[in-house]
Amino acid sequence: MRSPRALTLLACGTAAFAFQPAFAQSVPPESVKTDETGTLATQAPPGIRPARSQPRPAEAIPGGRPGPAGLPQNIRWTEDWSNPAAADDPLLVKIKHIPIAGDDVYLTLGGEARAYYTRWHRSSLGLRANDDNDPLQSRLRLLADLHVGENLRAYLELGDNREFGEQFATPPNRDKLDVYQAFVDVTLPLGKAGKITFRPGRFEMPLGNGKLAGVREGLNMRFTYQGLRATYILPGKLSVDLFAVRPVQIDPGTFDDGPNDAQVFHGVYLSAPNRIAGFGTDLYWYEFKRDRATLTAGVGRDERNNWGGRLWKRGPRWDIDIEGTYQSGSFINKDIRAFGAMFEGGYTFGHAPMKPRLGLRTNYFSGDRNPADGKQGTFVPAAARLPLISEAAFFSFSNLMDIYPSITVKPIASITIMAGPDFLWRARKGDGVYTGPSGSSFAPYRSSRSIGTDFNLEASWQATDRLAFRLWETYFAASDSFQASGGRNGNYLGLMANYRF
Repeated sequence: MRSPRALTLLACGTAAFAFQPAFAQSVPPESVKTDETGTLATQAPPGIRPARSQPRPAEAIPGGRPGPAGLPQNIRWTEDWSNPAAADDPLLVKIKHIPIAGDDVYLTLGGEARAYYTRWHRSSLGLRANDDNDPLQSRLRLLADLHVGENLRAYLELGDNREFGEQFATPPNRDKLDVYQAFVDVTLPLGKAGKITFRPGRFEMPLGNGKLAGVREGLNMRFTYQGLRATYILPGKLSVDLFAVRPVQIDPGTFDDGPNDAQVFHGVYLSAPNRIAGFGTDLYWYEFKRDRATLTAGVGRDERNNWGGRLWKRGPRWDIDIEGTYQSGSFINKDIRAFGAMFEGGYTFGHAPMKPRLGLRTNYFSGDRNPADGKQGTFVPAAARLPLISEAAFFSFSNLMDIYPSITVKPIASITIMAGPDFLWRARKGDGVYTGPSGSSFAPYRSSRSIGTDFNLEASWQATDRLAFRLWETYFAASDSFQASGGRNGNYLGLMANYRF
């Protein structure tokens, strides 16, 4: 049991009173708000598949603007409760701004209760026997957020995570009462406009659009990290995010989580709005080291540098997001030469009934051409947002290419429905089909690269500002070549109810 580490984090989160938040996400710094009303006019924080039924999701800005005032958000430390409550407001509103010494020194209390039923038929698509699973996840959170003026803040979040009725356990779903997040923010003004925020502690840390370094919302425990993050922001022009952290190791007991000493994650992420033809521009480098990784080529130490860039733009009609990344380093003494390319875009008919959006997403994640050539070409993300492929998370971002046309409609303002087929192939015949996040894969086979097709349906209902319901259904139809190599059809159903206060 690692209770000294937990006690240190508790002290850090409650006694040090961190500065006004960095709201650290790697997206443009404090760009001007718009009145865009398209389906994707705004989006949820990186790492979360957009809850498109929420009219005003958070815009999580490093060192700068939080989400819309007075609304719970997916990334809880992006919330803005700086406005005092009125005398006749209900208790759940009053606890969001408890004045301590005037309105500039206040405490915010909150929490979350989530139930998520999932049902997989062949969760590994035939890679393992007896892989059906239908657990019920329960996620509980309590948080306290203390603000002392504009430059000091302390944030503490406790979590309890359970799994019921499972055929086999999913470790990130199991973690009894523990310190989920605990950090301080110290902000220092630099010049007339710039500022830098230091964040030591334990925290969520999605980067950019959250596809390659996300939050793992589909399981009870998101990705969290322990270490130091520093964010410089020049409002409206530039943000620079530096971090040196270790992923948090999830142990199932009480107050026993701590940093994973077998993994290291550090890097820098730069973001600037409207740099190239009105596109937002991101550039980044980060390194992820693991003492033990599993790929078709073997099991061993994996050290990966990621060099990448991103262009994106979002308007009332058109939205587009393009990203490319190159990986170098070594895996079991083989030189890594891998890459990924991601495109997502769409057009929203904002004035048509149900505001339909026609979308297209396509991705390419390289595979290994020849396991015997002394090189490693399999792309491996640091912390993948697996629902990029589907909420079922049948596949990981290794040796994979896909094309996903979709249509999104809003029958009423609070309900959003998205559907479409996702066509999947292997990038290289010399590499296998990778399932889930663990690195497990089918052996390479020389026949067709076609894997199959995901038929996806997603529906969300933002019933109130605090209460949301979501449904996912994915049927995977395996190709003939994949079935001949041991692959099978699969199905996934997910039903979620989430209440944040």
